[in-house]
Amino acid sequence: MLAGIAIVSMGAVSDTEIAYPEGFRRWTHVSSAYIGEGSPAFPRYGGIHHIHANKLAMEGYRTGTFPIGSVLTFDVHAVKAGPGTIDPTTRKLLDVMEKRRDGWRFVEFEGDSKTKIAVTGAQAVKACAACHTGAPRDHVFSTLQD
Repeated sequence: MLAGIAIVSMGAVSDTEIAYPEGFRRWTHVSSAYIGEGSPAFPRYGGIHHIHANKLAMEGYRTGTFPIGSVLTFDVHAVKAGPGTIDPTTRKLLDVMEKRRDGWRFVEFEGDSKTKIAVTGAQAVKACAACHTGAPRDHVFSTLQD
């Protein structure tokens, strides 16, 4: 779901850290989807999610290769079901992936926190990078929805 020198305004980051992507909801909205009960992804990612891309990542959607500095977010919200509706409620997590010179980096922020990290470093290599290796375009599963 990021660059040693942050191209977007994300604050100072080290070679291993990924900063919270301030203002990501003003980036390009790539897609939204719902993961419901019965999906193997439901226990962790159940609910509504939105994917946003910074300007550099948009180039990657057009060409199939994401340039260094590309950042994507996977914003997952719990849902409340009503008669004929499903509405997003609280944020469950925010996954962020950033393309760096040595490849993609991943981090997961808990809920609405901009500092509390649930998955990073070696965990992200195992949990995120290993799965994204099988993605069809440069470790990215999502496609741009017109």
